Amino acid sequence: MLSRIAFVINREKPLAGELADFLEGVCAEHGVESTRSSDYPIAEGYLDGADACCVLGGDGTILSTAPESMRSGVPVFGVNQGKLGFLATYSPASIREHFVAVLQGEFDIQKRSVLHCTTADDQHALGLNDAVIKSADGRRLIGLQVWCAGTLVTEYYSDGLIFSTPTGSTAYNLSAGGPIIMPGAEVLVMTPICPHSLSNRSLVLTRDSVLKVSVMENAKAQVTLDGAQRFNGQEIFPLQIHISRGELPLLLPRSYSYFTILRQKLRWGGDMGEQSL
Repeated sequence: MLSRIAFVINREKPLAGELADFLEGVCAEHGVESTRSSDYPIAEGYLDGADACCVLGGDGTILSTAPESMRSGVPVFGVNQGKLGFLATYSPASIREHFVAVLQGEFDIQKRSVLHCTTADDQHALGLNDAVIKSADGRRLIGLQVWCAGTLVTEYYSDGLIFSTPTGSTAYNLSAGGPIIMPGAEVLVMTPICPHSLSNRSLVLTRDSVLKVSVMENAKAQVTLDGAQRFNGQEIFPLQIHISRGELPLLLPRSYSYFTILRQKLRWGGDMGEQSL
């Protein structure tokens, strides 16, 4: 059972505050302590002492909360008030119906792998979904060399490269033609963005792969993690990318089904009905 829950509110979602008021009232009725923050990203230490973190917003709000969740080990769950909501698995209606059950411990915890990026000048950053390398001006092809365990993989001339976790496989990776990967798969996916050579396709690597990426022809590049720009300039290369030892604890409903989420969010099947061979 939960005794203390931390709420993270996306102020840009018009109904988030109202829903937070309702959920905090439920906490009070059941003797559960609660705190609220609308900081973006949340302050370091905000989750300390909490049993769980409830994010009211969308997947982007969860992504901003992920580093602090990893640091503190506090599981996070989301109420989707955005668009797709692959990570925010509760709807406003379902959380109203099932919140008491959550407070009573009726949930599962799933660990999600996270990317760890290290620059040549020893800067570090984490990404739950992906790390993306592009030209600094965003309009030119960029030449990138990728090495794995000291062996050259290949050279890419493309609009950029996406390095994705299984969780992030349904984000930028998917729209760039990359594969959908089940969250529990222990892999890392590398997908070129609009490659100059049609033979360059996504590459699925083992979880323990350590990649090093260098820019070619003194190109100026920028690196974003989970959509936020983190590094830029030539001095950051070679950039090392691997799966972090730490994982994000994600709180999920007992009824959670990854394939149900895919069918709903990607509209698989639609109104096609039964198909005959």
